[in-house]
Amino acid sequence: MTVKKDYSIGDTVWIYGINRSNAKPVEGKVIKTVELDGYTDTHYIVEVPTHIESLLEIRTWHNMSQDEHGPVGSLRKLGNFESTIKFASKVGFTFDDQPNQDSSLDDDEDGPSAEEIHAALEKSQKDTEHAPLNLKAEKPKRRYFKKKPKA
Repeated sequence: MTVKKDYSIGDTVWIYGINRSNAKPVEGKVIKTVELDGYTDTHYIVEVPTHIESLLEIRTWHNMSQDEHGPVGSLRKLGNFESTIKFASKVGFTFDDQPNQDSSLDDDEDGPSAEEIHAALEKSQKDTEHAPLNLKAEKPKRRYFKKKPKA
């Protein structure tokens, strides 16, 4: 799998994270390249058309895809896609269309039963409740009187 690291103005790219209800990449167009101080990579300003007005995103080659099938450049650089999926799952990324995914793995038979889960929830609720604080009434302060000297 080739990794495209340099884009030109007018190139079509696909970026993720534009619409949180849709995990699919959104097509955009590179409109400008920017060199930022303190960064070694070139940053690209990507224009994404929306219903109201175009949205501008600043991305590097690491977090945009060169085609609509993905993944982004940093995951492509890792190697073949199966190892990329394994690595990504270790760091918390998930892919909906994973190849060779067996649906029977979702049923965890060694896990706790529903009764055990409910019992643990009830126990944790009882442990978090504590008796109300009983504050003692404040004692009246003692008054000390000076003795009058005997004349």
